[in-house]
Amino acid sequence: MTKLYLSLRYEVPEERFEDAYTALSDVEHLGIAEAHDELMICLLHDGSTSFQAKEEERLQTLFEQFHVPATLLESQTIREENWNKEWEDSIEPVWVNERIIITPSWKAETVTAPTKLIINPQMSFGTGHHETTRMVAALLETSVKHDEYWIDAGTGTGVLAILALTLGAKKVFAFDNDEWAVMNTRENFERNNITSNSHTYLISQEDINTVTLSPCNGITANLHRNLLINNLKKFFQVLHQHNGTLIISGILRYDIDTVITAAQQEGFHHKETRQEGEWIAIKFTVS
Repeated sequence: MTKLYLSLRYEVPEERFEDAYTALSDVEHLGIAEAHDELMICLLHDGSTSFQAKEEERLQTLFEQFHVPATLLESQTIREENWNKEWEDSIEPVWVNERIIITPSWKAETVTAPTKLIINPQMSFGTGHHETTRMVAALLETSVKHDEYWIDAGTGTGVLAILALTLGAKKVFAFDNDEWAVMNTRENFERNNITSNSHTYLISQEDINTVTLSPCNGITANLHRNLLINNLKKFFQVLHQHNGTLIISGILRYDIDTVITAAQQEGFHHKETRQEGEWIAIKFTVS
């Protein structure tokens, strides 16, 4: 029997994507795709006539419980044939710049770049299709020095931690508070041939507010504004010993002054700001 799938497309503000993922953490979905202010969720259809209505109601209830502003834009049943291929065909490699590309595994052989990161689209954040990931990756390229120790806070897919090691970092600590993200990061480390035999790394499920950090050379943190501001003191404490670098994003353009002022109050020096669309990435140093 041909399998059926239910595709649900929601309007969700991009800055609330992480909250939406949390709301959907217990949903047995087959995949989630991102677009500008939209999330597309695929479920395996059980074939019943009431399935679509029940799932629409269930997901809407979950969004409301987690206070996620989600509006259902489209709901459709899709037959098995061609769906997976069409979905894979729609996921294009993403160029961070002329030297770095992020690609799904099924298109890895079609692209060539000095630095090629293989990241398959999953529930975790960080496939390169979002502006914040691309900007942090570009800033990371000009910041990492050989044999340094970098921390990736809120690692998502692990893409920034993998990039840091690829650029020459000696050691990384990648953590996220989401179990799925930690699992996805481990898979992507293997996918990119990052092994304990060739690199020193730690991947762990941790909360940014309670995690213990060690002195390091650099930190990447692609998080919400409030999480960033609340942890600037912690970041400074572990960076100052090595005159380190902090690269942050997840910041909307109208919050830039608030974030820069808060960082400067902790002792950071503002070095560079990048913007794509409504999103901002900022590089700070301690020295």
